[in-house]
Amino acid sequence: MKTEINLEQLKQLEVELLSEVHKICSQENFRYSLGGGTLLGAVRHKGFIPWDDDIDIMMPRPDYDAFISYCETHDVPFAVQYFGNDKTYVDLSAKIFNPHTVLVNDNVTEGEISSGVFIDVFPIDGLAQTYKKAKKAFNSTRFKRNLLIACQWKKFFRSKTHAWYYEPFRFAFFVLSRFVNKTRLFDKIQKKYKKIDFNSVKYAAAVGGAYREKEILNQKVFTKYIDLPFEGNNFKAISSYDTYLSSIYGDYMKLPPEEKRVSHHTFKAFYKEIEELK
Repeated sequence: MKTEINLEQLKQLEVELLSEVHKICSQENFRYSLGGGTLLGAVRHKGFIPWDDDIDIMMPRPDYDAFISYCETHDVPFAVQYFGNDKTYVDLSAKIFNPHTVLVNDNVTEGEISSGVFIDVFPIDGLAQTYKKAKKAFNSTRFKRNLLIACQWKKFFRSKTHAWYYEPFRFAFFVLSRFVNKTRLFDKIQKKYKKIDFNSVKYAAAVGGAYREKEILNQKVFTKYIDLPFEGNNFKAISSYDTYLSSIYGDYMKLPPEEKRVSHHTFKAFYKEIEELK
């Protein structure tokens, strides 16, 4: 019988993964920053948001590609899951995970969530020279991205983060996704953005992020960094975190209503049995 990982153990394992990524990025001069709710947690709580249990980081596309390449060619103390080494994995971010753990998720198809406790790594892609063109580039794959997300669902389930009136749209995407070649769909989306030079455009975004157009910001927001405390350690964060967090969350220092203080994850985590590790 596998031993279930409790919430505090889960968080500790994730911080350990983040520390290893930080070491590599510092050694190899790869740019990265805490992102999304993790960056909000660092600024507002100096650690995890109390009701959250995941870690997200983001990297400019050139650094993201270099980091993935480094992990593929060096002995690293974690495993990496991304489209390049697992064609069943069609998420626009990569997962860094602990190979001594395993996740069980009844809503997600096998292979499309990492093999163990993980942190997400989002590439920041260049979009265009003006905000108007950047928004157009971002939204040009919006339908495909929603379809790609639905491709990963084993069955339809109610969202913890969307309002009830969005459910018919989610269900429609779920039905359509049953008839889609998800590998080809992923490839089309990624190729579109990878051909744009991050360093030569004015606007960029984490295309695979959850906050849609709110993710679109001046490219310079993602290229200057400071150290911020997170769970007793210092990690890299964009120095323009106020611009980023205000765009995504508005008044980000204000706590949300009680009913919205919930984790959106549906998985359970376990330590692997000794026999599985041999």
